[in-house]
This record gives sequence, C-alpha cells and structure tokens, in this order.
Amino acid sequence: MATARTGVRQLKCDELTRLGGQLLEGPCWEARAGRLLLVDIKAPAVIMIDWDTGAVGTIATEESVSAIVPRTRGGYVVACRQGVATFDGERLRPIVPIEMTKTWIRTNDAKCDPGGRLWVGTMADDDRPGAGALYRVDPMWGLHLMVPEVDISNGLGWSPDSSRMYYIDSTTRRIDVFDYNVGDGSATKRRALVDTSEFPGLPDGMAVDADGGLWVAFYGGSAVRRFAPDGQLTAVIEVPTPNVTSCAFAGPQLDDLVITTARAEDTGVPSPGGDLYVTRPGVAGLPTEEFAA
Repeated sequence: MATARTGVRQLKCDELTRLGGQLLEGPCWEARAGRLLLVDIKAPAVIMIDWDTGAVGTIATEESVSAIVPRTRGGYVVACRQGVATFDGERLRPIVPIEMTKTWIRTNDAKCDPGGRLWVGTMADDDRPGAGALYRVDPMWGLHLMVPEVDISNGLGWSPDSSRMYYIDSTTRRIDVFDYNVGDGSATKRRALVDTSEFPGLPDGMAVDADGGLWVAFYGGSAVRRFAPDGQLTAVIEVPTPNVTSCAFAGPQLDDLVITTARAEDTGVPSPGGDLYVTRPGVAGLPTEEFAA
C-alpha cells in the first residue's frame, strides 16, 4: 500500500520486547555476542537482549547513559551524563570528561565512524537552544569539538562508502550531510539533505542501510521514515506509540530493524511507549562500527 507519494512503501511493525522502560535509546547490534544493546537514559540502565532466546539483562548504572558501543578489544564504550566511559558489563569507568562544569548538560546520541572513532553529541536538560555540541573521541581518547552550538544532538550515520556523514540536530527539523574523510575523521561542507518539517514529530536517531538509505525515528511522530541518499522519502514504518527515539539493524543477517521508544503519559493509545518494536524492511543494514580501542 502506498502513501500519498507515489512509490512510498507503508510498513508496519510488531512488538519485539515489552520492557516498560522510560527513555529507551541507542540500539546497537553486537555481532560477536549475538545480542542487541540499548540504554534507558532515565532508569538509568544498560540493557542487553540475547537475540536467540530473548533473554533480557538489565544493568543499573551509577549515572545516566545515552549510548553504548562495543570496543574492538572487548567490553564497551558508553556515553554517560558528562562524558565517555568504558563499561565491562558491570560498572562504568570514566575516561573522557565532556563539559563537566556545565551540570545542566548531558550526552545524547553517539556512534562510531568507519575509522573506529566515537562521535558523541550533547544537549541541555531543558533543551535550551545552542547549548549542545557534537564531539569526536579518537581511539587514543583525544577529544575534539566538531560542531558547536547545537540544540539537541541526535542521529548519526555514515554512507556505505564512508564518503558522507549524516547528522540530526532535532529542533532544526533537518537531516544534514557532510563530506567525510575517514582517513583523518574530518567532516566538511555541511548542508541540508532533508527538510522534515512537513512530517509530524522531530527527527531523532537514525540507521543507514546497505543501499545508503536513512531510516529516521520521529519523536512525537509515531513513525520511522526512510529517505534515499538523494533525500527522497521512500518508506514509512507506522509505530503504535508516539515517541519513537531511534532504530538499528539487528540479527545475524542485519535484516531486522529494531525500533526504540520512550514512554508518553496520558496519550490514550494502547501502547504508551518504553518498549521495543521490530520490522523486516526488505533491506539489510550496515555492520556496527566498533570503537577502535
């Protein structure tokens, strides 16, 4: 069934796991362990789900965590409230502080680029404009400010050939694209790829598929939308809860798209959020890039 736009696929999703969480974010496929990683920012907790059995492991953390990514040498790197830490499956070990003096700033979405560098964004607790930023953390733990004066730093992704970096600052209601140099980790020539202001909700987290398509979660919009590399809308996934936060390709073949959501009170809908959903979109995703340390 097509939407009003010719050729736009309309997809539905199924509930994968009822977690009853608060603010689920940062889904990530850990291939070597065969499990899905994600966080609940407000719990706060790291959540690990075995793909074969569906067993859920929840590890409470000492401070809020907004993203988790595997490390090449084992263990994980985690974006915490005021910086970046390593995680051994039990406890956090802070390594790189970010804006420690600004107690009203926290990290948000984070992902690794094809060169094994961690990109992590920040935002203000009260969403004040221009308070956030986008940083790059290199494998030797060097911290670099890459994009200043961000409102709500969110979705990140790279094209299959690594020549483009995609980025979302949610309140701009845009998906931006940079030219990307994987050799030195530089992102240049920022420009708008998609103006999402015609769609309900704010663009949030994203995943890139093997064909270069961008799957973008819309917070407050009850949907994930796919945009082709040229910015054209090609598919819409209906999600039965309003606050859709992010998505990631998962499973042994990377052909399942897992969708995270946040709780929304008094919505009048059967699914208030805080659970996981999944769909088989007909295209596979890219392997998870690990932190090269």
